[in-house]
Amino acid sequence: MQVVLARIDQLLKAFLDWISRRPGLSAAFLIAICLAFYLPGSASLPVTDRDEGRFTQATKQMLETGDFIDIRNQDEPRYKKPIGIYWLQAVSVSIFSPDELTQIWAYRIPSLIGVIAAVLLTWWAARPIFGQPTALLAALLLAGAFTLTLEARIAKSDGVLLAFTTLAMGALARIYLFDKKRQDMVAIAALFWIALGLGILIKGPIAPILAALTVTAIIIFDRNRSWLKNMHAAWGIPVMLVITLPWFISIGVVSDWEFYRLALGEDFFEKLHSGKENHWGPPGAYFIVFWWSFWPAALVTTGGAALWLWRRKFTRRTLLLLSWIIPFWIALEVTPTKLPHYSMVVYPAIAMAAAWVLREATMAGQVAMRTYRQAAAIWLFVGALQLIFLLFLHIWFLIAPSFWLLPVLAVIVALSLATVRASWFGYFHAGIGLALVTAFLLYLAAFKLVMPAIDPIWISRQTAEVVNALRPCISSPVVLTRYREPSAVFLLGTDTRILSAEEANKALSAGSADIALLEKKTADKLPLVDPTPRPIACIDGYNVNQGKQLRLQLMTARPESAFTACQVPERYRCR
Repeated sequence: MQVVLARIDQLLKAFLDWISRRPGLSAAFLIAICLAFYLPGSASLPVTDRDEGRFTQATKQMLETGDFIDIRNQDEPRYKKPIGIYWLQAVSVSIFSPDELTQIWAYRIPSLIGVIAAVLLTWWAARPIFGQPTALLAALLLAGAFTLTLEARIAKSDGVLLAFTTLAMGALARIYLFDKKRQDMVAIAALFWIALGLGILIKGPIAPILAALTVTAIIIFDRNRSWLKNMHAAWGIPVMLVITLPWFISIGVVSDWEFYRLALGEDFFEKLHSGKENHWGPPGAYFIVFWWSFWPAALVTTGGAALWLWRRKFTRRTLLLLSWIIPFWIALEVTPTKLPHYSMVVYPAIAMAAAWVLREATMAGQVAMRTYRQAAAIWLFVGALQLIFLLFLHIWFLIAPSFWLLPVLAVIVALSLATVRASWFGYFHAGIGLALVTAFLLYLAAFKLVMPAIDPIWISRQTAEVVNALRPCISSPVVLTRYREPSAVFLLGTDTRILSAEEANKALSAGSADIALLEKKTADKLPLVDPTPRPIACIDGYNVNQGKQLRLQLMTARPESAFTACQVPERYRCR
């Protein structure tokens, strides 16, 4: 086995060195790797709750109304994030699915492009700093990270934000490290300020906060500040404002300045002092989650590598990486509201650091092998948990496994063991290659074979299937009651009504609503009305956000003759 691993290691190292000297091939190779990681399941995975459902519903309303300034979910303002991601999603849907606004894959294309761009920009940023092979390795490590593969498949803002923050930080790295007068420094400074402006349009202050913390840390620890003049802030800040101010002024006027109260007061600042929407975590939570969110690249992210960097913290390349990572990470850890993807903007720097230490220090014997063996053990543990979770989903929801699933899982187990063995004996290129293949198969199993097939967790998809079968026989919007997830509104229509169970019961009886979705236990307790609503379809599912089993009934008070032209699918008939 070791002979085989040694040979694989030699071949992969030679391939990395060869292709890294050919920029065109390197870019094509990275794009191909990203597409292999991110495409499976992107079209078949239903719209998720709750963030993706909210983003896509707001975009759909923009396309329906033609209002591309205000952001709304039905009649409610959606004043939590700026306009950028909605514009990008609207352009994508207009190009790829203009006649069918509920095709979720069309809304996900900006996220897919954003994450791929972030990987390419990591390679671009690292090439002049760490060399071509290390830059390509860093981009590969980033490409496979679990959080990126998830964000590439979800229609929200974080994948695109990562692209703009990586562009801004790559430009900042060039400004700081190559502070001599260069003809292209004005263009690099322009990239920096443009990227910050676009990042603000995507997710508010995150991009400038990351840049400001990085610049502040460098200023504190590096007395040479001549590079600051190459930032050209005198005209760079106005450029950034030209990008951002038109919409921010427009939304202020349109919303009577309510946008700022909700976006800054109730969303951003509330996250700084309390666990917003129950997303609370103690300090240190990001460090624990990192071994899963950066998997499989966590295989070569070790305490020994971090210690090697810390000992060289006053060298310019190291100071850049540490200033990019540490201040923002500390800010996240002390902030009560925590979600795994919040730390994603520092992952390019972590990938660069891991690749740099591996190629320049570890292979020279400057980092102890035991730290990599410890990381390999953690890597295997996290991978095993993911496999167990996939199997648990099948057992819990009584889903018949795909024909391909068990063979794929068997190959994943074999490759995982080979990955750990390769890393254990220092065949790092072989270990990384095997880890990436393992991750690809795991993502394929999770997002293509397992998750889309678990009908009980996709209640909105089931509801839409029944409602679409009844569409020819109904003329009024669907009414939702206790189950009112954003994904249901996205699939059923912007005119979907949200009422209490009692109000829905009266509306059905009065004839102002044709059908309404109610929980069975709630429907059974409603007061009698005349005519009494009856169930015409039943949906069994599991509400992931509430963590409970649901039995929903699609109720109507219309006579059976009104539905003779429509047929409820057999599996949704009440028994």
